[in-house]
Amino acid sequence: MPTAAKSDDDAATWLPSYRPYQCAYVARQVAVKRKYGLWVTRAERDAMRRVLERCPQEAFPGRASRA
Repeated sequence: MPTAAKSDDDAATWLPSYRPYQCAYVARQVAVKRKYGLWVTRAERDAMRRVLERCPQEAFPGRASRA
């Protein structure tokens, strides 16, 4: 059985170790999930909120800023 890659994880189970990049990483995940109508678990949503609360000015891809 193959081992899981980071691409198999969501924000609740994996974030980039470089903390300043976490905001952009999570914002990109939110934008992709919104665009394609992908579901988000409660744990993932909570993790995304925790990260994005640290960076209220983070722009989402395809949008000028987070509203």
